[in-house]
Amino acid sequence: MRSLVSLYLIIGLLLLVFGYFATGPCPNKNTDVVNDVVFVLTWPVGLYGYVITGSLTPQDWLHKQACEGGLGQHSTDLPKTEPH
Repeated sequence: MRSLVSLYLIIGLLLLVFGYFATGPCPNKNTDVVNDVVFVLTWPVGLYGYVITGSLTPQDWLHKQACEGGLGQHSTDLPKTEPH
């Protein structure tokens, strides 16, 4: 169980580091530690919401988190759903 939790957290950290260093220039580095912690803990939800069902590419998703102030500022990128 510890190894699964560790793997989950390591993947989240690697995604965040990849966003900072491999997605292009960072005009507005995300320095909000809480935002980064939330990203690391909830990266599968963001991947599904922003990339799989949304309009972002994986590189754009990581770049917006790391280099454009965080994903909280980009809620318009989520797909609009109709109420049932």
